[in-house]
Order: sequence, then C-alpha cells, then structure tokens
Amino acid sequence: MTTSKLTALPGDQHRDGPLDLTYARALVALHRSLRYPDLATTVGTAALCRVEQLGDGLTTVAFSSDAVEERHLRAVFGFRLAEFIDLSMMSSRTARETALLAEPPDSTVVHTVCLDADGRILGYVGLLGSRDVLPRRLDDPARSRFPVEAAHGVDLLAPFAERGLTTQQVFEIKRFVRAGDVPAGQLRDRVPWHLILALGRSVLAMGRPLLIGDSRENGALRHLRLIGFDPLVIPDTRPRLPHTSLMWSSYLVPVPAVPFASLVPEDLGTYLDAIEEGLAGGHDESWQRGLVARLSASRRGRRQAESGEVVS
Repeated sequence: MTTSKLTALPGDQHRDGPLDLTYARALVALHRSLRYPDLATTVGTAALCRVEQLGDGLTTVAFSSDAVEERHLRAVFGFRLAEFIDLSMMSSRTARETALLAEPPDSTVVHTVCLDADGRILGYVGLLGSRDVLPRRLDDPARSRFPVEAAHGVDLLAPFAERGLTTQQVFEIKRFVRAGDVPAGQLRDRVPWHLILALGRSVLAMGRPLLIGDSRENGALRHLRLIGFDPLVIPDTRPRLPHTSLMWSSYLVPVPAVPFASLVPEDLGTYLDAIEEGLAGGHDESWQRGLVARLSASRRGRRQAESGEVVS
C-alpha cells in the first residue's frame, strides 16, 4: 500500500513551485471533504464483492466501471489524483497546468473502494485491463504493453505464455492507496485489509487471472506474499516516464518500485477467509499482529507440504 511521501532526487529542475503546491493543497482538501453515502448502494447487486458489517463501520465494494454513475467514477478518479499528489507520486505542476480535478479515466476495469460510515473514501485499489480489443497470446509481439511494462521496459507476460492465457486474463494492480490523513489506530490499519479482501474475492470471481504491477518490497509485494502469491520480480530496472505523464515523479527516487507478475494461487480463498475472520473477530490492539502471524503460518505450512516436510 502506498502511504508515505517519496523524496525526489536532488537538483530536479521540474520541482513543483509555490502555485503548484497551493493547487495541490486545495485539491487534496476538496476531495477529503467530499462524501458519497450512496456509492455502495448504487452498485447494489452489480458488486463483484462487498465487505461490510465487520464491526468497524467500514464498507468496501468492488465494481466495474459501468456499475456506477459518472459522478461516482469522478469521485474515484478524484480520490486517486488527490492522494497520489499528496504523496508526491503525481505531479502537482502537471495537474495545475491542465486544471485537473480528477485523474483522467484509464482502462481500469475493476475499482475497489473502502468507505467509512459517512461515505468518505478512505482507500482504493484498481485493476487495469489490456488495451487489446481482441484477446492475444501473452507472447504475441503485437500485443499492447501494460503501463508497468512501458515504464520499466520489461515484458512481464511472456514467462507465462505456456499457461494458455490471453491478454484479456491479465490485470495490472493500480493505485493501492489509503487516505493520508487517517489517524494512526485500528481504523487506519483495517483499511488495507478491507481492500485486499475485496480485491482477492474479486479476482477469484474473475477466474484467477494473472496479476502484474510494480511495488516496493514493503508495499503491495509484502501483502501479496502474505496471502500466498509467489510473484516473479524483475530487479534492477530503470523505470521512467515522460514529463507529460502525471506519474513521472514517482520514479525519481533512490529506490523505485520493482515490476512483478504473479498467478493467483489456488488456495487464495483460504487466506481470504483468514483475513475476514481476523477483521470480524479482532477489535483490540493485537488483532493485526495475530492476523499476520496466522497468514505467515499458513504460508509456511503450504511450503512444507509442497516440499514433503512433516508438519508438526
């Protein structure tokens, strides 16, 4: 999950100026003041997954772009823009110069949103689909490249070509983020687990696709490994984006995110059940430690079983 500001390399000639920072502060304040109490209700039975009534006042819903009204899509893209600008992972200069109030729509096919009891968006993660109109083999040289592949200059799909998947069964994890002003405490800790649970249930409903993306080791990669994924990681890339891209500044850091790809594990449902039980039953200070310990134990047990070791 993206939760801390990044520090750009010194001497950056495109550093945001006073007007850009003023624009950014106003944009962030605007979106954090907005509430969408009818968003989850609007999705209704079209939801891919719904996580609620776990004793924390949070409701998390996963839905396709055509399941909600345009105003709700604007809310989602506005939240994404505001939070990533606040993290210095999107350019406030680009946003100001183009008068953006929301991130421009992209090929995201599944939006997962975590809301508080008042309808404020506290967290988000998306799944971006392929731009190919027709399904193509993963090793087809004519297939479109996903944004993470273009940024890092890598081919993440070819290693999985023998699986018989097509580009329509590949999704890029995007914008895994929590609102930056949620105070430390249980609520803050529960938001990412709500998102992971709903996203996991969604990808199972979608037929266990291939997931790709980029992350730092203490971000999405850590969470994926905890719930049974074995991602292929390509180290030592040199990611970059043109300065016309909102996200170009996200790679101007000493340790940029690394690209990864992973099949959805067959036993993902077991890990998701553990998360749901942990969220439903844990309301003291130790609930998250207990959940992580349980997930880690399940991971070790699987590895032991796969290697033929006796599990005591």
